[in-house]
Amino acid sequence: MKKFLVTLLALIMLASNAFALEIAAPGTLPLVDEPVQLTMMIQKHAMVTDYTDNYLTKLIKEVTGVELVIETLPTDGSEAKQKFSLMVAGGQKLPDILVLSLNDTEKLDYGSSGYFLPMNDWLENDAYYWNLAMDTYAADEKELVLKYATSADGNIYGYPSYYSDPGDNSALGMWINKTWCDNLGLEIPTTTEELYNVLKAFKENDANGNGDVNDEIPLIGHAGWMGDVRTQLMNAFIYDAWSGDFGWQLNVNDGILSAPFVTEEWHEGLRYLAKLYAEGLLSPLSFSQSQNELKAILSAPNDQATLVGAFVGHPSPLFGSDGSVDRVQEYVAVPAMVGPEGVQWSPYKLAKPTCKTYITADCENPELAFRVLDAIAREDLSLTMRYGEQNIDWEYTTEGEIRHKYLEGFTAIYGQPATSRTPWTTENAIIWNDNSFNMLPPKLFAGLAGEPYPEGNRRYQMDTLWYSSVPLRHSKHPENLAFGLIKTQDEIDLVADIETSLQSYVNEAMSNFILGNKNVETDWDAYLTELNAIGLDVYVETMQGAYDRMFK
Repeated sequence: MKKFLVTLLALIMLASNAFALEIAAPGTLPLVDEPVQLTMMIQKHAMVTDYTDNYLTKLIKEVTGVELVIETLPTDGSEAKQKFSLMVAGGQKLPDILVLSLNDTEKLDYGSSGYFLPMNDWLENDAYYWNLAMDTYAADEKELVLKYATSADGNIYGYPSYYSDPGDNSALGMWINKTWCDNLGLEIPTTTEELYNVLKAFKENDANGNGDVNDEIPLIGHAGWMGDVRTQLMNAFIYDAWSGDFGWQLNVNDGILSAPFVTEEWHEGLRYLAKLYAEGLLSPLSFSQSQNELKAILSAPNDQATLVGAFVGHPSPLFGSDGSVDRVQEYVAVPAMVGPEGVQWSPYKLAKPTCKTYITADCENPELAFRVLDAIAREDLSLTMRYGEQNIDWEYTTEGEIRHKYLEGFTAIYGQPATSRTPWTTENAIIWNDNSFNMLPPKLFAGLAGEPYPEGNRRYQMDTLWYSSVPLRHSKHPENLAFGLIKTQDEIDLVADIETSLQSYVNEAMSNFILGNKNVETDWDAYLTELNAIGLDVYVETMQGAYDRMFK
């Protein structure tokens, strides 16, 4: 009954206000020619010093004619959710617009209970700037973005902002010491067999030339974000994105889901990794050390010998940000390795929409609220929401200007002036440090030009080691991915514990096989038996149902 009454009230409000407020046609700004206020509640960001006396807030009013009166939720996500939950439970008046990270279940619960209004019709009929952004920069992804924005009941409750750094989507990479290769007369490896031979040469031939044949670390990674050597090399045997960095993906073949970690190809990958470890070519620190601990090895003082032949992990945090580590220039990026059967994948984290901006049932002008969100999808406003004031913090580039090559055939669109501020990383009242409803699809995000990094090692580190490496990996993944599937509450209840147990067990078993704590041959069948006992079949079947509902 409560759900019915709340929804009925929202519809009555919508009908009564349709004639009370005249809104400009889609694609026309400002939206109104008389002063209008909307309330927005947003999770406070620690970097933002003021949301009212704020450049972005004022710009939105100037462009749309709508003043956003901003209230803040706690910075901590759990506290922010709790505060909003208490508002709902207490029957308090909700803000017109809510910006809050909710999981799929929470979003569906609030939406289906009538607290959030569906946006399906507005997206179809009124989303001028959203559609323009998608059609210009992400036409091929448009249908997929809408699928991922849709809750299990068929409604789109959260505004589908599409913001994605293409480098982060495929950030798992490997870099190798070219100076060591040159010292030993070796070519940069491109296959798993070549990599084995190069690492073996690093170990046995004093590659760093300091007279100590035992201090070289041929290959190393870390246990933090995008530092997993195991996943990096397993993709030369089978597509494997079963990791937290890539959303615990099952594999898809002709619409049928399967687990990569039960296949003979995965088994063969384990054999290769176990061989590297057994011969001292893969450091055991890779399985336990933090990113900062690997940074301490790579960023040791310049007067110390270089110890690492190849590493997995983003080079920016691993070499520091001040450009003082000369040895960074010894390294080059390598493509994903080609395995013995010609397999060459690189795991990919699918760019999903960020659906954390909602129009509540208490909003008296919901169409206007939606049109404000849509206005910020306009290219210059989306760039402003991320980077700051135009021509101060960013500017449009001259035709053909380019600094790095994120995606093949892509020319720079915008950049940062030499004297620019960096509001995203400093305390400011310029932006909101939030990308909740701006539109920066991968091909637009990748258009950053200019010179944001100083000359020297920091420039080499980012431009040569990082930006130039992205095209080596970005497209090396299957066309269809089972990423972030939207499950119903019944499906979540059925597989939540199974999924957690599978994640933990596969991760632990993989390390134990590589480190020799489990025998990769004699313990394999027992490993498969345990997976079945945990409930792998139930998990795959349930996820298949979610996949079919979304894509078939």
